[in-house]
Amino acid sequence: MKFSAVARAVSTLCVLTCCGLWAGCGSGSAAQGQGATAKLTQINVTPANQSLAKGKSLQLSATGVYDNGTTQSISTLVSWQSSQAGIAQIDTDGVVIALAQGISQVSATYQGVTGSTAVTIGQPALLNIAVGPNQSSLPLGESEQLAATGAFSDGTAQDLTQSVTWSSSALPIAAVNPQGVVTGMGAGVAQVSAAYEGVTGSTAVTVGQPALLGITVAPNPSSLPLGESEQLTATGAFSDGTTQDLTQSATWSSTAVAIAVVNAQGVVTSLGEGIAQVSAAYQGMTSGTALTVGAPALLNIAVGPNQSSLPLGETEQLTATGTFSNGANQNLTQSAKWSSSSSTIANVNAQGVVTGMGAGIAQLSAAYQGITGSTAVAVGQPALLSLTVGPNPFSLPLGETGQFTAIGRFSDGSTQNLTQSVTWGSSSPAIASVSPAGTAVANAVGAVTVSAASAAVTGSASLTVSPPVVVGLSIVPGNLSIVIEGSRPLQAMATMSDGTTQNMTAAVAWSSAEPDVASVNNGGMVIAEQVGSTTIVAQTSGFSAAAGVTVTPLMTVNYFNRASAVQTGVDGSLQLTNPGVTPGDLCAMVYVLDQTQVLSECCGCSISDGGLRSLSLLNDLTANPLTGKQPQVGVIMVVPSNPGQNGQCDAGASNPNGVVLGWQSNPVAVSGGTSQITETSSSLVALNSVEAAVLVSECSMVEQLGSGNGICSCGKGD
Repeated sequence: MKFSAVARAVSTLCVLTCCGLWAGCGSGSAAQGQGATAKLTQINVTPANQSLAKGKSLQLSATGVYDNGTTQSISTLVSWQSSQAGIAQIDTDGVVIALAQGISQVSATYQGVTGSTAVTIGQPALLNIAVGPNQSSLPLGESEQLAATGAFSDGTAQDLTQSVTWSSSALPIAAVNPQGVVTGMGAGVAQVSAAYEGVTGSTAVTVGQPALLGITVAPNPSSLPLGESEQLTATGAFSDGTTQDLTQSATWSSTAVAIAVVNAQGVVTSLGEGIAQVSAAYQGMTSGTALTVGAPALLNIAVGPNQSSLPLGETEQLTATGTFSNGANQNLTQSAKWSSSSSTIANVNAQGVVTGMGAGIAQLSAAYQGITGSTAVAVGQPALLSLTVGPNPFSLPLGETGQFTAIGRFSDGSTQNLTQSVTWGSSSPAIASVSPAGTAVANAVGAVTVSAASAAVTGSASLTVSPPVVVGLSIVPGNLSIVIEGSRPLQAMATMSDGTTQNMTAAVAWSSAEPDVASVNNGGMVIAEQVGSTTIVAQTSGFSAAAGVTVTPLMTVNYFNRASAVQTGVDGSLQLTNPGVTPGDLCAMVYVLDQTQVLSECCGCSISDGGLRSLSLLNDLTANPLTGKQPQVGVIMVVPSNPGQNGQCDAGASNPNGVVLGWQSNPVAVSGGTSQITETSSSLVALNSVEAAVLVSECSMVEQLGSGNGICSCGKGD
């Protein structure tokens, strides 16, 4: 203020003297040289329209503008004034001081001319930030709350801790969170800064070694049998979150050395029953554990036998022997808890009896009072206990074979067919031999013992070789064709177990599937009853054989000489009878063939059961030839046949069956013009299917084309 007053006095003196002398003031002013004629017309206050933080100040200037166009600083000549002195105060030098928020008009007046400008007063401005504590020292891993205090232009101070932006110059040394909590991350020095509205403050944080926070002694609490030792550990927890084994660094002590003593390495030894406090001290911190000394403890368990080998399925008694801290031994077999590492290999019960369950190795353990002992048990393949050979007893007919089996019973309770793996033998191979596969061959009648052996285990069975038996049956011949009312013998041939054959015709049971067609007696004689087919069966001892029998029809054959009958004048005849071989009426199908074997006449004549029919050679058999010309000589064929529909006999539709017997009388010319009657029986011959078909076919043609010719008449019947 003293400087401002002097300056103002000097300035005033200059105006009064210099301006009067030179009629003008202002360097470079256009008013110079114009004398006192220049007149002030305007005052400009600068800087104009300023904003000012509360508590700050601002120097204003006043410049005069004259009517001759010149300007001149008149800051020291004007009279300064504020419209709101409570908001903005201005001194005589034009210095504005911001007192309160708001707007004030500041004016400068000189020679009746006034100039002004608006000054806006705002919030106080932040001048600096102080971060505390200053020069902080922090152990590694620990944290500390920093504070940021702002100094403002109005002289006030404010806690900006939660408003500033915190940062660290070295994050590996010190990290700071948005709330200003700094944490020691690594040994060293870091600058921690707080920034707000463009202003920054900082402090140095020195991070040192981590601090010990506490000590933990383990185990805690501890229990120790009398006479035993135990290693205690001391673990330190540090401010950086780490732990450190202080067992070798701490100072150990015991409150009752008669009960327990502890050495420098933390090994405590029990001396007497009771409780002692054992402690570890380090860097001013102490922690301990309560040690209870009790009775002698179990030290170990020995399980025997050691390295046992056991066949699958067998059992063995294990023993458990405990050794205690007082040197005593005790049998713990019944007290221990038994277990197996693999019960599928070896299972052990509560009494220590182990059973082999599957091939492999298992650990068998006995546990008691927290102590476990074990032994290895190797379970191998099940042991063969016995061999059973069957069937037993066994009987084989001579020449036959039989299969023996050898069943092994094993130590695991299982059985197995060992037929292919055992060694087979016979007490007398001449009677019965046995193959390596257990197949016995009966060689001679007698008895033997068949044995099977595997290692030292043997089993046996008795075998009796009996006389040969039937193993197959056949009928000889296997197929038989026989004419009706004929008979043929069959034989039943047995194949024996020793390869020989035997005639068993009289020993088998004979039967016919169709006895009406062909019957068979106890001696195997087949008798043809009627035309057809059947099967003859022979049975014995569970065996059977069959033969096919076909019964074919018969026909009677007669030779005639019509010329002789005409010459002698004596008629010939053909007598036919039905002997009743086939019950009921029969038809005699008559076919007359001339000397050229051409069918001349045919007809069907009924003959009752046991009846007789007589046919004339001249009037019935040769009287109505197909050609109209009577044959001279020829053949008469008569085929027995079942009657057709409605009991009719039609030689053009024959069904051959049954038996018709015949005989014939024929005149024979002798010397002297006389004649002689001869009688001959008809020939019985088999009728094959071709002949039957031809005769029926030709007669059918005669019936259709002959217009009545070619049809013979049936003569007289009974």
